Amino acid sequence: MEKYTSYSTQDFLDDLDFVRFAKYPDRDDFGNWKLWRATNPENAAAYDEALAYLRALYGISRIKPSQLFAENLFRDIERGIAGNRKKQKNQIIRLWAATVAAAAVALFVTAAWYYQSMIVIQTGSGVLQTVVLPDSSTVHLNANSSVAYRRAWKWLSKREVYTTGEVLLEVKHLNKDTTDIQAGERFMAYTGDITVEVLGTKFNLKNRDNKVIVSLLEGRIALRNHKYGGETKILVPGDVVVDGSPGFRNLSANRKAAQESVSWTRKSLTGENLMVADLINEFRYVYGKEIILSDTTLLNRKIDGRISLNSQESIIYSIANILQANIRMEKDTIYLDPK
Repeated sequence: MEKYTSYSTQDFLDDLDFVRFAKYPDRDDFGNWKLWRATNPENAAAYDEALAYLRALYGISRIKPSQLFAENLFRDIERGIAGNRKKQKNQIIRLWAATVAAAAVALFVTAAWYYQSMIVIQTGSGVLQTVVLPDSSTVHLNANSSVAYRRAWKWLSKREVYTTGEVLLEVKHLNKDTTDIQAGERFMAYTGDITVEVLGTKFNLKNRDNKVIVSLLEGRIALRNHKYGGETKILVPGDVVVDGSPGFRNLSANRKAAQESVSWTRKSLTGENLMVADLINEFRYVYGKEIILSDTTLLNRKIDGRISLNSQESIIYSIANILQANIRMEKDTIYLDPK
């Protein structure tokens, strides 16, 4: 069991063998955990903390005093002044009850925190990151984006994530019968006012500047807009919804556009009739810096092909070359002036 010496509290909570041991501590086949803890490993505190969380989740055990404790307690009571015997006994019982109640409250608070708290993964400027969820679904994060999910994911009956920025989700397929989908088989993704209900699929979810774009690459998803209400929209591969407006009228079926929507995962931007304004906005999303054109009419110039997003410099020099402009930098702002 050498690998467990490097475990954190969260690692123990994610280990199914440890979870089963916490639930059934008296089973012989889980005895190795007790032997391992008896060696007083370096991460014993993480082990103890994880075990306390799980025992709080599986119920609070009644505190039962030993027979010797009870005998000594009531012997002291009997030795008291006869006239105050009842009063003393009641005080001890109240103190005992208060101690038990305090322990119960502490365990309840710990369990409530565990169920309600979120794990949040946030990327910085120019950073892409891949997150594997507890059900083995995968979330690819673009720069300046985030995904959040419940810490108690494995004990909840539903799979839910909350995203900001831009993410590509590859959801693990759980249901066997599409006509009878159980609650634990559903996967829900939330961003802005949009809810995406997933069975097993691959889709891009982009929420930038209060504008949501959903691009479906594989499978099937259902969209709902909480702000506007209305009917649920079912998407098929190649569908792209912009902004989730009332009735999802801004819908296009373009498999090529849907595939191009995830070119950011390869640190590039690909498209036909891509405007300079779109490229500048993408630069701002990814690197958190502004590019300002002296001649704003150039924002509408169209670009075809692939633009590398691998570095700030490559984007700046690509745009400057396309527009035949000089580059001028002031702190976090880049100015492009006509030559």
